[in-house]
Amino acid sequence: MVAKGMETKVKSLLGNWLRFALKFGIAAAVVIWLVWSNSGQIIKSFRTFNYWWLIPAFFFYALHIAVAAWRWRVLAGVLGVKMSGMEAFSLTMQGYFFSLVIPGGAVGGDVIKMTAVSRRLQSGSRTEGAFSVLMDRIVGMLALFIPVLLMIYPAKKLLYIPELPEYLNGTVLAWLIAAVCLAGSAAGIAVFFHRTFEMIPGVKPLLDFLDKSTGGMVNRVLGATDVYGGNWQTLVKMVLASVPGVHLLTVVPMYFLLAGTGSSCDWFTVLAALMIGNLVGLIPLFPGGIGGRDVTVIALLVAGGVTAGNAETAQLLYTGVMMLCYMAGGMFFVFDPGRKLKSAGEMSDE
Repeated sequence: MVAKGMETKVKSLLGNWLRFALKFGIAAAVVIWLVWSNSGQIIKSFRTFNYWWLIPAFFFYALHIAVAAWRWRVLAGVLGVKMSGMEAFSLTMQGYFFSLVIPGGAVGGDVIKMTAVSRRLQSGSRTEGAFSVLMDRIVGMLALFIPVLLMIYPAKKLLYIPELPEYLNGTVLAWLIAAVCLAGSAAGIAVFFHRTFEMIPGVKPLLDFLDKSTGGMVNRVLGATDVYGGNWQTLVKMVLASVPGVHLLTVVPMYFLLAGTGSSCDWFTVLAALMIGNLVGLIPLFPGGIGGRDVTVIALLVAGGVTAGNAETAQLLYTGVMMLCYMAGGMFFVFDPGRKLKSAGEMSDE
């Protein structure tokens, strides 16, 4: 019986790593194809690039990570979990690092983040700490869907991409993107209406069974949801703050990188390219969004008037900036002091 269980675990682990290798293979193939298909212009653009522009690009990308860490700290505080700003930033960086280097992509990074914060917490608040990571993910996605929905109609002119089939013209593609954002927003908001779903016959007994099977974890998670529902003002503030503080900040480095290539492009094209690219980057087929985001951003920048060589150079450098920031999260893991967080009830007010 034990041998069979071990065999199942080994098969599951191998399957995860094979999928992970496949994703990285796809991302690597996309990047190699981008470079190979326009190598002459890219080499020329890299030679003439003003590398001083990398400094503000790194700064603003790191700043968006810091704002994301602050958001998570606030959301965790709603559940009575307190951590210092440095602890929140360290665990956020570790989450980004593991989202890049382990199977599961962004979800894998969140799992590691949940495990790390749960180990630091008192046993009575571990579920709440882990749930704060999930809530942070929901808030972050809502904050991405909002600007994409607002800009998708005026951005449809950029979506007439020659490489796509004719039936996927700009208007149709814009509607598809809007549908994805609306569906994702509805799913995120539905989390707060679980009490309504419990009125459906059979749902409440099922939840009671699952709660008993998990030692009360289901009720703790649902209770955490109720706490967030009762603090909807904080959730709204975090979503609204995340639009400029997290997602729009990811656009700023691209402005600097395009400036480094000598390209001039209107702000709306860069904004639309990065926002839609980040949306494509959520697809779990790509590790850290690499590959899918690159192709999308380049295609939209070219549609907006940037030369292919400069668009590819700027995006490749953007991916490099992102990966270096994510890899830096490994240092936070290595030197993490592992201090124990405490629930708000066990800490004195600051």
